[in-house]
Amino acid sequence: MVRARRGFTLIELLVVIAIIAILIALLLPAVQQAREAARRTQCKNNLKQIGLAHHNYLDVFGMFPSPAMLDLQLAGGMSFQNASCWSMALLPYLDQTTVVNSMDLNKGPYHTVNANAVRTVIPGYICPSTPRTTSTITVTIPGGTVLAAGYPPVNPTVNLTTGALDYMQISGVRGIFSNLAYSSFPGGSAGDRHGIATWQVRAAAGPAIALADGGNAGKIASVLDGTSNTFLTVESAGRNVYYRKGVPVSSDATDPDVAAQPIAGGGGWADAIFQGDIWVNGTSFNGNPGSADGGPCAVNCSNARHSGLYSFHVGGAHALLADGSVRFIGENIAAFTLAGLITRQKGEITGEF
Repeated sequence: MVRARRGFTLIELLVVIAIIAILIALLLPAVQQAREAARRTQCKNNLKQIGLAHHNYLDVFGMFPSPAMLDLQLAGGMSFQNASCWSMALLPYLDQTTVVNSMDLNKGPYHTVNANAVRTVIPGYICPSTPRTTSTITVTIPGGTVLAAGYPPVNPTVNLTTGALDYMQISGVRGIFSNLAYSSFPGGSAGDRHGIATWQVRAAAGPAIALADGGNAGKIASVLDGTSNTFLTVESAGRNVYYRKGVPVSSDATDPDVAAQPIAGGGGWADAIFQGDIWVNGTSFNGNPGSADGGPCAVNCSNARHSGLYSFHVGGAHALLADGSVRFIGENIAAFTLAGLITRQKGEITGEF
């Protein structure tokens, strides 16, 4: 008797391989989507914790922390004797007391004595969806750089390496974005366009700058539009690398933000210099500035400081409201609605968003 041998033919084997390949091709996008959903949830939770920290700070000091406080010495060149910002002020309320205790608070984050402390990476300040090769950013402002009209050049050179920060506070709206948003609003874009965020500069031997907006910002009583209708902190991810529409841009002679981003991006939690002057004037829809006064897009077009919200999530970015809630702001939100959420007392009726 002859026993028949059982086995696969070559065609059957190829069919099985093809089926497995199809199943893997179907499975991988689902796995990637599940991972991004988890990262997006973590990012939202980061902002919820930042919101709790803001309100704990409010309970202690009676106002939200100032985005930036700078102590400048202007004789012989602008040097930063001391500095603080909202992300530094919230550290004790984010279980980062050890970092605070390791710093000499009588000297600024740019002083060498605090170099090790400010290198600390704060996980709650980093959105896991942001692509990055390192969780720290390095800022160098060469001596002789003029940061603002009317001030002397920087002296000495500023060097800082600090943990990354994917969130920011907004000072208000202006430029083309403001004009477009309020084109049909009574009074147009004139009048108060401030957000909750404000900043303070203490300058010696030079121009004196008082607390912006008369010291009213930061207080709950000044949020006349309602805490449920006013941004407190929003996503602005990936700085100090410059991104347009999810693509890093390292050179473009027509775009001044390319050269400015490594210095003025404000993408580190201890980088206080540029945390307090973040006015949204938008960009064009491809992320290019379009003009010196901005453009109509203020969500996910560019992560330059003046461009608005920016994330690596599909369709929009997260925003923390002053009442402690976190909302996902879509890329197609109306300019008027977004401007109304940024400002705190202009009287807009934003409706659903």
